[in-house]
Amino acid sequence: MRKIFFTLHKYAGLTLGLLLALIGATGSLLVFDHTLDEKLAPQTVDFTPSDNLATFTEIVAAARAAVPGSIPQRVHIARAEGSPHVVRFPGPEGAPGPIEVSVSPTGAQVLAVRGWGEYTMSWIYRLHYTLLAGNTGKTVVGFMGLALLIFCISGLVIWWPRGRRWKRAFTIKRNGNRFRFYFDLHKVCGIYLLPVLLVIAFSGVSIVFPLQVEKLVSWMMPLEPRGSWGQSQITGAPPLDPDTAVAISRKIFPQGELKRIYLPQNAADSYGLTFRQMGEPWRNHGASFVRLDQYSGEVLMVHDATKIAAGNQFLTWQFPLHNGDALGLVGRWLVLITGLAPGLLFFTGFYLWWKKRQLANRTAGVLGQLAL
Repeated sequence: MRKIFFTLHKYAGLTLGLLLALIGATGSLLVFDHTLDEKLAPQTVDFTPSDNLATFTEIVAAARAAVPGSIPQRVHIARAEGSPHVVRFPGPEGAPGPIEVSVSPTGAQVLAVRGWGEYTMSWIYRLHYTLLAGNTGKTVVGFMGLALLIFCISGLVIWWPRGRRWKRAFTIKRNGNRFRFYFDLHKVCGIYLLPVLLVIAFSGVSIVFPLQVEKLVSWMMPLEPRGSWGQSQITGAPPLDPDTAVAISRKIFPQGELKRIYLPQNAADSYGLTFRQMGEPWRNHGASFVRLDQYSGEVLMVHDATKIAAGNQFLTWQFPLHNGDALGLVGRWLVLITGLAPGLLFFTGFYLWWKKRQLANRTAGVLGQLAL
């Protein structure tokens, strides 16, 4: 079995390792994607923070004026002081993503109008998630996540020390030659980062193949079915403005932090508002949400992420584990470092294979000369 795992690990690594290295490196860049984006696009944060905040109605109106003739889809609430609100609109046909309008929380000033998938950090996100190849690329990335799981398991079997050589299995020999150094580096890097690699691989698969993973989870944990969104009753009354919808929803989650406002897209659609409550793992997103009738404000659906079945809790943790947000700043740095590991493992593994191949060729040459 050890030989089988070694062969699988070696040739799968030579075949898929470079692509895994690319996916891992882009994932590392995305760990601090919002911070990097604000550095790369300073115009999106070119305003003076103030306690005199604009209303959400004013924010949406300013964004609509910047994209005339289009219906806004949702509002991403400013993630931190000094960051803008972002209002999303449908992208033009053939565009890689929606139009994003950055609006200052103070004064409702339009700071930037950009196409998602075209500016730097969103392009890197597309590369990481879909390899710039749409749904086909996303499926490939999902299978690469499964391949990473196989690499982790096969690598563990190959690494497992025989006898009592545990200390040697966890250390790099200092006075060895270059080949030995790369061998130890490959081994030690892989085993120390193995737990994080497993978490990143599985969470990545769950993001790409959510329905399949939900089915798997339902076999092991209780899982509540998805609820119905609910539709608004068209009565002829004027729709509620976003601020009224926010005020109603805050009564349901009074301690929650508002994260997104999903705006009605047609006469029968409803408001959707997401909140992050204390104890939720994802700091930049809210897993608790409420749906409201856009005319009467009637509550159509409530999802409290702190009071759901174990299986749903497990699934809720997958994305914040994937980007490290669940463990705060330490978790993000850990994921950033681990994202670079596939590249290191590929290049050290390739070096070991190449040197062995050269040695085998030289040995074969010497034996051939002796035979002559």
